[in-house]
Amino acid sequence: MWRRVVVLWVASRAATVLLGWLISTRLGWHKALEPWQHQPWTALTGWDSVYYIRIAHDGYAAGPRVAFFPLYPLLIHVWETVTTQGDAVAALAVSNIATLIGFLGIYVLGRDRLSPQHAWRAVLYLVLSPYAFALTLAYSEGLFIALASWLFVFSDRRRHLYAVPLGILAGLTRVNGLALIAPLVLVAWRERSAGAWLVALSPAIGLAIHMAWLWHAVGDPLAFVHAQGHWGGHASFPPLALGEEFWQFAQTGRAIHLLSGLTVIVYLALLIPILKLRRFAAHRWEDTLYVGGIFLLPLLAGVLQSSGRFGLLAFPLFFALADLGMRKPSLHRGYVVFAPVVQVLAFGYVALGYLVP
Repeated sequence: MWRRVVVLWVASRAATVLLGWLISTRLGWHKALEPWQHQPWTALTGWDSVYYIRIAHDGYAAGPRVAFFPLYPLLIHVWETVTTQGDAVAALAVSNIATLIGFLGIYVLGRDRLSPQHAWRAVLYLVLSPYAFALTLAYSEGLFIALASWLFVFSDRRRHLYAVPLGILAGLTRVNGLALIAPLVLVAWRERSAGAWLVALSPAIGLAIHMAWLWHAVGDPLAFVHAQGHWGGHASFPPLALGEEFWQFAQTGRAIHLLSGLTVIVYLALLIPILKLRRFAAHRWEDTLYVGGIFLLPLLAGVLQSSGRFGLLAFPLFFALADLGMRKPSLHRGYVVFAPVVQVLAFGYVALGYLVP
């Protein structure tokens, strides 16, 4: 069935590239941020892609770019050097190949933990989800999903020698690597082996390496935290951060605040089947800790505008959604019809520069 995953990946990449080209060429204005943004890649290489590509070329310097972690820019630089392809192609090649590896990792994890049917449905629902277009952009989410999904696969199989480097690399990819620590610590506590404890520490090792390099480059090991102020980030208490989105909607009428708050609630509601159903019991608490960690970070920073994209990293939720879809055919039919429509609309706003992904 993994061949179906590859076919789904190819079809979804082709559809998103074509749609992005049509939107940015036929529907008028698009903010071309940098010289590398040429068709058909213009719609896919804006927003945060700018910072990743700048880091790939120039490394870290004071300013907003210190908010972004180094592994993805490093791979862009390597790809560009080896293939001599341009910035956009290199960035998109790395992110989309990593996304394919991530889809395969999710499939293997779902097959090992639940069933091949759950695994396939989870990948399908992820690809069709309203925010899945972000996995085609020149962003680091696909790379993180690849590392995290296979890290859990190898951790479940007690293949610590393979899991440790994946954990370190995840810690070098996104701050979400911190969300891996608690579930892996729980696994290590159960196993009580040195290898499992090393796996649990590996994301922290990756983060420590990044902090040491930031200290060397800009004199601030916590620059990635302090840079959140560029996007309105501030220390917050999770329930208050969520309530603030609805308050901002009531005050300003801006739908993005309502959408951000509702998105977090919908994602977290998918933890209910994981917490209640016996089929999820074996890995219930690891999944809950991981998903909780994914959403805790933006809630603590008071930045929920990209919560839809961040939620893609919480891939165990798509196993819960897959199980719901298998038990409720009407939910499945509604999802496969309406979720892609919402994705097209959301991507349209992003491609035209009206909405931050």
